Amino acid sequence: MARKKNLTREDLEDFAEYEVKTLTSQNGSKNGVKLQDIKIEIKCLNEKQKELRRAIEEKDVVISTGPAGTGRTYMSLLTSLHLMKTELKYKRLVLVKSLQVIKGEELGFLPGNVWEKMEPHMFSFTGNLDKIFHSPSITKGLIENGVIEVFPIAYIRGVTMDNCIVIVDEAQNLSMHTFRTLVTRIGRNCKMIFLGDTEQVDLKDKEMSCLKRVGDLFSGQEYATSVRFEDEDSVRNPIIPGLLKLLRNA
Repeated sequence: MARKKNLTREDLEDFAEYEVKTLTSQNGSKNGVKLQDIKIEIKCLNEKQKELRRAIEEKDVVISTGPAGTGRTYMSLLTSLHLMKTELKYKRLVLVKSLQVIKGEELGFLPGNVWEKMEPHMFSFTGNLDKIFHSPSITKGLIENGVIEVFPIAYIRGVTMDNCIVIVDEAQNLSMHTFRTLVTRIGRNCKMIFLGDTEQVDLKDKEMSCLKRVGDLFSGQEYATSVRFEDEDSVRNPIIPGLLKLLRNA
């Protein structure tokens, strides 16, 4: 696709299909990596992770908040991949990350395709996927096949997300306007999962963050819910709850 100064609505609607075709043509139509051939085993480490798993399985929209180290991203990816294997209506896992970028360094001004532009920012996803698959090459293969897709927020307006599971990370940096734009992209056979830590807002005006408000609004709805992790739910390292307590009192 030639570089354009301005993207049209048609460009945006065709974005997902174009990226898959581009990656396929660059890397071959088949690379031998199929999700259905990969063993996905869900093992929850605590009750809160079990709650998140149930929420993702049962609801269309899930808001999950809490401190670092609780395994929200890992469990969301694991559950989504398991659903894609067991419910074939979900064809893609779409990864979205809210990025706070320096003015003049927006994605459109960086070289390469969308994956090459986004890759440095996506390790919270790809690092966990490598752990799930026990192989970075499998992660790469599924991205090349279009089974796992990276989707910048800047390109999502006007797009309908059908037959996929969408995970939005760093959602504490979303304004209510951006959240509304994202969540209303939900199409048929689509789930959306929003992840973030309300104590790590990077917006200049922290009051603009929508995450706590939408977590409260969506809690216990018929089609949506929220799951709040606490310090004691940390699974990364047992000292993290103590560290967080010290830092809050600093």
